[in-house]
Amino acid sequence: MWEKAFSSRCLASALGLCLGVAGGPALGAEHTFDGTYSGQRVLTKGSCASPDDVSVTVHGGTLTFTNSELKKFVMGFFVRQDGSFDQIDTDVDGDRVHVVGRITGDIIEADVNNPPCEYHWHLKKE
Repeated sequence: MWEKAFSSRCLASALGLCLGVAGGPALGAEHTFDGTYSGQRVLTKGSCASPDDVSVTVHGGTLTFTNSELKKFVMGFFVRQDGSFDQIDTDVDGDRVHVVGRITGDIIEADVNNPPCEYHWHLKKE
């Protein structure tokens, strides 16, 4: 009986160690993409101002966006483990912005629909 209990404890310890090692990167992945990215947005549809310098800070589930018109606009922002995202934010006035794209390495490539205009972002991590 003592052997059986000892064997079960060893197995449980080994499984815990495996789960701890495998789960380690996954637990920290949510902040892998945090940082400040900057570059330009280019108009792809509509007649709004373009090009325009853009700065984006991704931190802990939020995106803070700054350009020549908006300063520190904050929206919820959740990046999947593969770097992809698809986020819609609607403010109290009903204005909507839809941001879809991917973070690969130090680059954000995104398409932003902010009616009546659409833009493409190419941003590099600072």
